[in-house]
Amino acid sequence: MNILLIPNLGKKNAFECTCEVVRQLDSYGCSCYLFEDKVAAFADIPVKPYHGGPVDMIISIGGDGTLIHASRHAVQLDCPVLGINAGRVGFLTEMEYTALDQLKDVVEGRYTIQPRMMLHASVIKPDRRLEISALNDVVFSRGESDRMVDISVEMKNGFTTCYRADGLIFSTPTGSTAYALSAGGPIVYSSIECISITPICPYSLFSRSILYASDEVFTVRGRYINNSEVLYMSSDGEARIRIDPCDSVVISKDEKYVKFVNFGSKSYYEKLNKKIIGRG
Repeated sequence: MNILLIPNLGKKNAFECTCEVVRQLDSYGCSCYLFEDKVAAFADIPVKPYHGGPVDMIISIGGDGTLIHASRHAVQLDCPVLGINAGRVGFLTEMEYTALDQLKDVVEGRYTIQPRMMLHASVIKPDRRLEISALNDVVFSRGESDRMVDISVEMKNGFTTCYRADGLIFSTPTGSTAYALSAGGPIVYSSIECISITPICPYSLFSRSILYASDEVFTVRGRYINNSEVLYMSSDGEARIRIDPCDSVVISKDEKYVKFVNFGSKSYYEKLNKKIIGRG
């Protein structure tokens, strides 16, 4: 097997974990690759620089953020991704860094694939169009000041809802346990395909999260009522894009899925209780 490793070396156990992962995979006859900027840190173990081309699997070593970052590469390379937790919560990761003996199951194919839906955002500007995918969420938020923003959301049937809030979160079921959870949104089982909208600190007594069918299409615009507060959009916490008054953003379900490696050793609810609900 050809395996691309994506470690987050800022995590406490990530370096040692990566070294052990490479040693084990090498003993099973696998070829391990790292992006060139990481290879120098692992001069004493058998890894090669990745220059492109197909791989059989991507393994992320870090936390949920590392796995989300690695998932972008997995979609581009059309291969499954396995997350090893070397961080704190690691709710999305499938393997703990203390249980690397499970790597033998990976090499021998004893796992299943769990597809996770993504969101697609088309940012339409007067002079260009940006196409962005997100595994967790697409977030609209204010600029640097403390003012709220006014956001309109038009559905494909023409119905429009307006929000006055600190921001708005469009999330997948995977993203329901991320930022949307902190904003009071519902936890959605990972295999249920839907799109949720959760306002952030809304100026309303009755504004709640709403779940929509996965085939819904939303057009989002800033309304800029009585203030000039700038609106920004980010996907999976990546760099923000400024949304000007003349811009619009179309959000829908992405055609592609992320393929998560799953061993079936723990149920979704067991992980939910241990890593999120059990934290208080």
